[in-house]
Amino acid sequence: MMFAQWRRIRADRRLWRQAATFDDLCVLMARWLEGELSMWPGHQDWPDGETSPLVPVLARANRAGFLTDQSQPGFDGIGYDGLHWQQRASVSGLIADEQLLAQVRQAGERAGLVVLIAHPWLLPQGRGITGTLRGGEPYTEFGAYLSVRTLRQIWPGVSRPAFAEIADAWQVTVIDPEYGRGDRVWAALDEAIALLGAA
Repeated sequence: MMFAQWRRIRADRRLWRQAATFDDLCVLMARWLEGELSMWPGHQDWPDGETSPLVPVLARANRAGFLTDQSQPGFDGIGYDGLHWQQRASVSGLIADEQLLAQVRQAGERAGLVVLIAHPWLLPQGRGITGTLRGGEPYTEFGAYLSVRTLRQIWPGVSRPAFAEIADAWQVTVIDPEYGRGDRVWAALDEAIALLGAA
């Protein structure tokens, strides 16, 4: 079993290395989310339990060109450690297509969400905002600007052409300003995808 798992990871790693474009990466990320691939560069675990209900919309977003790398549902309650956890529903990633970027921004803003956008060639760069409170203290952050060096750490092993497109893409975060609310981010993503398809 261990040998079969190793072979699968090796084959999937080869797929990521062979991806030549940003769109190729988006399709592979959708396949990983849906359980068809065993890993994405730097990550070998499938989405955890809290992310499972988000897989369909995240996969659709990736296939539309939003290369997601971080997401979480809204939550307000007692966590696994007995502390009070508060999460803002959030998704972040990269968008290369400016039409999709505009649709995501407009759909997010119409829904009353915070949309953070950064690009390597634009200043000033965003600092991000708190996505999770654990016991009343900041625990995670979404939307901070990612340098090219950081992007290389997130995306090890992808081809040079694909990474060049990663480094030149818009860094996008959509986050609900209200802790615990669970539906607006995902509805806005679906709206943006639908608008892109209708354009």
